[in-house]
Amino acid sequence: MIKTPRRRRHALSVLVLAVLSLLLSVVPANAAASADPNPQTSGCASSMSRQASIDVNDGGQRVATVHLRYSRSCGTQWVSVYFLPGYSAAPSVWLQNAGGNLYTAYSDGGSAYTYQLFNMANRSGCGGAHIYHNGVHVTWAYVGCF
Repeated sequence: MIKTPRRRRHALSVLVLAVLSLLLSVVPANAAASADPNPQTSGCASSMSRQASIDVNDGGQRVATVHLRYSRSCGTQWVSVYFLPGYSAAPSVWLQNAGGNLYTAYSDGGSAYTYQLFNMANRSGCGGAHIYHNGVHVTWAYVGCF
């Protein structure tokens, strides 16, 4: 069969559309830090609508609480951690079954949070945090997925 310029253009168009479709289906999962990735400055933290949380104990004392949060108005998920003086946290959030962790966006002397995962209305995010005491690893606190 002889390929005419018209058939070549058609084949190229189909290939370009296929590649664009693939890219658009992957971008929301991997480019989760588009828009404003910070849950505090974006306003999403103030409109949080549900969460899962886990307390972290060290020597019988609660030293941190890790939250996996969701904002219905923003359609985002992130992890935040509150901890006692002398402790620190490295939170992480990721799409369930997709990998691609988003790590700490902000940390101070008492809290830390991750960047946000976007377009989460019909997807599940997972989260947890490494907890440290004076720079020494205490535990990995897995909150779960929802």
